[in-house]
Amino acid sequence: MPPAVFQDSTALITGASRGIGAAFSDILSTWGADLVLVARNEVDLAGVAARAEAQGVRVRVIASDLRDAGAPAALVKQLDGEGITIDHLINNAGIGPFGNAAVVPVEQQLSAIQVNIVASTELTLRLLPGMVERGRGGILNVASTAAFQGMPHMSVYGGSKSYILSWSEAIWRELRGTGVRCCSVCPGPTETEFFEANGFRIDIPPVLFQSAERVALRGLNAYIKDRSHAVSGLTNRIGSLAVRFSPRTLATRIAGTYAKPL
Repeated sequence: MPPAVFQDSTALITGASRGIGAAFSDILSTWGADLVLVARNEVDLAGVAARAEAQGVRVRVIASDLRDAGAPAALVKQLDGEGITIDHLINNAGIGPFGNAAVVPVEQQLSAIQVNIVASTELTLRLLPGMVERGRGGILNVASTAAFQGMPHMSVYGGSKSYILSWSEAIWRELRGTGVRCCSVCPGPTETEFFEANGFRIDIPPVLFQSAERVALRGLNAYIKDRSHAVSGLTNRIGSLAVRFSPRTLATRIAGTYAKPL
């Protein structure tokens, strides 16, 4: 039976055209939630939307580039104008430029901050008051195991995910007693196009990669249970705990061996 929290509700998913975002859509559509799917290219969303509609749910596709500073406000204004109430916000869109901070173009690094931090924060702050007023719904943020230590060669990405994790935990606490959730899911290496899109690879055994569907389901289950955060995968959970008992300089040094350029 579909989880009651998603019955008669609408979920907004950013970065929904592929990977973990598309997996969120596939799962929630089978649970009966109506969807608002957001990504840069409307064409890329067509297949995801078609699969969701085949489950009998309503789907609204919106092309929006969250790298633009005005995109979150414009998105919420459009939804208000169409009378669409968002019960669940899944902040999944993310950018992870690879390379040393002194080398990667400034614009790329600022775009990552805009998408990973600013857009996620603004969408949350604009939609959260309505959720609290209605006493239902919530926010599910996609963080990363990169949040637990500094990430050389991915400094902005790791720093942005540290923000998402810490911020989500604080919001979770603020929402106690309101009926509204806030959870962040921290995946490790996942079978998506993220690495190729950002120009790097990681040299680890294939068995340590998770599917996008497994990550999405882990996040949704933690959200349903009203947890503040969840780390997806046993190996990743052990690693995130080990980092807490290691010198931060050591953890950062090890993390620097994580990624290699294509």
